[in-house]
Amino acid sequence: MKKYVITAIIILLKMNSYSQIQTEKCKDDLYQIQENYIKTYRIFPTKNMSYFIKLNTRTGEMWQIEFDQNNTEQLETPLNSKALDKEYKEIDNRFTLYPTQNNWTFLLLDQLVGKIWQLNWDTKPEKSGIVPLNNSSLIGEQNEIANRFTLYPTQNIWNYLLLDKIDGRLWQIRWSKKSGGKEIIPIQ
Repeated sequence: MKKYVITAIIILLKMNSYSQIQTEKCKDDLYQIQENYIKTYRIFPTKNMSYFIKLNTRTGEMWQIEFDQNNTEQLETPLNSKALDKEYKEIDNRFTLYPTQNNWTFLLLDQLVGKIWQLNWDTKPEKSGIVPLNNSSLIGEQNEIANRFTLYPTQNIWNYLLLDKIDGRLWQIRWSKKSGGKEIIPIQ
């Protein structure tokens, strides 16, 4: 009898460990599928549950999405209807949005060349706007590589760090709600 009980316990333990491995493998596979497929358009939530920002990751064009549960207010309003790259090097996932701690501000990063824009959105789209923080590329054209740049928030709401993932260069990014005070400072 002891032999059957011990065998049953061993079988149950093996089945349990096998099922955990399979579940973890499935989670990893799902994560990879979500991260690796083409993302020409992405939706970014705002802190207001009825509003989202839709981004064309190839061109930097953005729209404010407003919806409600009652289907009475369903709107898609342009925030930036012009491509941000004059040379039109359209690559999926080139542009991405980073939320700030301010409910009404996002930072738009061109991950290919390191350009950054500050998006100030409002529930009234006519009050929304996009302002460049730097007007020029941080690298030469021959060095352009997809997803080269990324932003990291700091403890200070008004500052981010911009990292060039290829050569390790860093910049301090300062954004502001005022007309001045926006700058990119190289960290030596």
